[in-house]
Amino acid sequence: MEKLLVFYNKRSGKDEGEKLARWFQDYVKEKQPELYVELAETGPSIDDAELVKKAEAIEADTLVIIGGDGTIHHIVQAFQKKLSQYHVGLLPGGTVNNLARVLEIPLKKEEAADVILEGNVRKIDYGQVNDEVIISTLTIGILADTAVWISQEEKQRYGSWIFIKKFFKSLLKKKKYHLDLETDEEHWKGKSQLLTVTMSNSVGGFTNFDDSATPDDGKFHVTIVPSLDIFRFIFYLPRIMRGKFYTIPGITYFTAKRMKIQAQEKSVGTRTDGDTTDDLPVELSVVSKGLTVYSPKKKKLRNSS
Repeated sequence: MEKLLVFYNKRSGKDEGEKLARWFQDYVKEKQPELYVELAETGPSIDDAELVKKAEAIEADTLVIIGGDGTIHHIVQAFQKKLSQYHVGLLPGGTVNNLARVLEIPLKKEEAADVILEGNVRKIDYGQVNDEVIISTLTIGILADTAVWISQEEKQRYGSWIFIKKFFKSLLKKKKYHLDLETDEEHWKGKSQLLTVTMSNSVGGFTNFDDSATPDDGKFHVTIVPSLDIFRFIFYLPRIMRGKFYTIPGITYFTAKRMKIQAQEKSVGTRTDGDTTDDLPVELSVVSKGLTVYSPKKKKLRNSS
């Protein structure tokens, strides 16, 4: 690690992106003055090619992303053809910080910065959805429909609570879609209220959604919920909290490296890594261990013998 390009989004989390970027630049200067750190603003109005050009101009070897899953998604998208050339550091600055939680990156800025400077790396998966990428979660149905109605201002003001409130409102509507999902091994067809595709064990910052998933297992984890009412949800809450969502009767669960999802309805939206993405149909494929990220060193267990 010699040259770091730090990306911040002024609209990330509680609008602390730029402040956090400047703090990190000073922190590195104090801790490891031999490292070169430059800042770059990112966001919907800034062209991906400009970001890549800037990284190449300073000969960066490390991309540090300040923000949540949406900002990480944007940078991975911009650099996806050149990801093998870079290591990626995460400074959580979003509302949910799903990927950071999965990798057990501390949410406290000093501790997260130290993880980057310690230089311990881990290779994790990401996926492709049509021409886009997925680093965490794709949802169809109630979760995607709920998120559409939540503004950035509400996310910043209320955090996860606004999502939970609107989720239960959507649950009462019982809207279902006719979906057709095909993988190399499976073909599922039916009505569904909720479909999630995850790259790891976490959804929406809840890091125990699926206890069988890890971020480097080379698979998508697909959960299809035909129908979910409030009473069933509450009844099975203990199971959900233990990461056993997929064991609830009536739920379909499988893993896949590639898949295609279609719908009978004309317009069925998807939500990927917290942002609105293509309507169905979509095609997905896993890029196994395609992302090299700085993550905390695993503590070795002491042998008591």
